[in-house]
Amino acid sequence: MLLVVKTASILLNNKLEENTDHFLTNSQIHYLKKVLKIQENENFNALDGMGHKGTCKFISNDQIKILEIQNFSKVFKTSVLIPVMKKVQFEFCLQKVIELGVDNIFCYSSEKTSDKYNLKNAKEKLERYQDIIESAFLQSENKYLPKLNFINNLFEFSFNDYSDVCVLNQNAKRKFSSNDNWDLIISGGEFGFSENELAFLRKTKASFVKLSENILRAETAPLVALSIQNI
Repeated sequence: MLLVVKTASILLNNKLEENTDHFLTNSQIHYLKKVLKIQENENFNALDGMGHKGTCKFISNDQIKILEIQNFSKVFKTSVLIPVMKKVQFEFCLQKVIELGVDNIFCYSSEKTSDKYNLKNAKEKLERYQDIIESAFLQSENKYLPKLNFINNLFEFSFNDYSDVCVLNQNAKRKFSSNDNWDLIISGGEFGFSENELAFLRKTKASFVKLSENILRAETAPLVALSIQNI
């Protein structure tokens, strides 16, 4: 059996460019040595989250050599609009949408759970959520780092940047298909969409589709949709 050893990767704070001599901060060098266990003259990958991947060699604390820079086109072009949920479920969902391939992530407060899951508290955990996203980004070897955005509710979301939008709804007649090419997937909260939310969504360009005959959890539905979309 052939054992494939994954090359360690690190996310940069700035765009990766050819003429960069010393592009890592002291904390990043410490992370390479102490966490990733990179040794002198060992290769590692540096990604900037904007489609650039550098194959680098760790010479010493004072010297990092860029061996090659590759530019990648964006593969995943589907964003998700998901509700804020319980801590464990929400963090799980964030991690997995990155692994499955997502363009950007928008989070909203569902009307039916706004009293249970406070959007202000979620925003205060933005730094932790960003760490989860960056870790999943590096682990999955994506090339574009998704952005996490918070909006107060569905009614504030602008659909101007999206042409093919779907709403995951159990009562829809249309079935979600791998032949679809959605650029935005909207999922409901723990208790589904409220009547106000449904009325609002029906007035938008969105199509209503269902994933399964079974009712999926709030954290599961967007993952199933993305997995079908990105087959």
